[in-house]
Amino acid sequence: MVIAIDGPAGSGKTTIGRMVANALSFALVDTGLFYRAVTVEARRRGIAPDDVPALTSMIAAMVIEVSIASGADVKNLVSINGQDVTAEAQDAAIAGDLARIAQIADVRRLLIEPQRRAAAGNAVVLGRDIGTVIFPDAAVKFFFTAPAAERVARRKRELDKVRGSTTPDAVLEQEIEGRDRADEQREVAPLRRAPDAIIVATEGKSVHQVFDEVMGRLPKH
Repeated sequence: MVIAIDGPAGSGKTTIGRMVANALSFALVDTGLFYRAVTVEARRRGIAPDDVPALTSMIAAMVIEVSIASGADVKNLVSINGQDVTAEAQDAAIAGDLARIAQIADVRRLLIEPQRRAAAGNAVVLGRDIGTVIFPDAAVKFFFTAPAAERVARRKRELDKVRGSTTPDAVLEQEIEGRDRADEQREVAPLRRAPDAIIVATEGKSVHQVFDEVMGRLPKH
């Protein structure tokens, strides 16, 4: 069974998704890590974000592995060809290139199957096109929302935990705004709510309130 959780950056997908996966003993798959891995490798190789032939050739030769563990203390979230790149993948400095690369149709097409393989079996899958493209037949679909200011604050807390250092608010605001714009305006698989997705407004709610809301909407067995 797949539980899809879509929504913009910082809307609470990761935190709540982890809690749900833990509660159900499901795998947790953050599909955004695939795009981050591609961006990290492209920057390492000096490949421009709009060089589609070079990017697709690179992806075809890459082995991207993402952690499917749901524990809050997981450190190695994503690796490329066996090398952990979590710190680079979480760096707000890659946001510009990430937004451009994630808009490329051929890149998105090549990453569909790796995302599906990572979520084989029972999984909570996080992303921006999970309910519409990756798992359109997911058992349950959620779409999280939250205002930009709240999402910036959440993203800051998330990065501080992963990197052990603070990131300026201005940098995070630019990252969130850029990713929102790219996600919503791209022609291929834009960020949008699936018609059958349940909207979860996370603004002003505690983590446990959102968790209870999501768990309460899951099928009863």
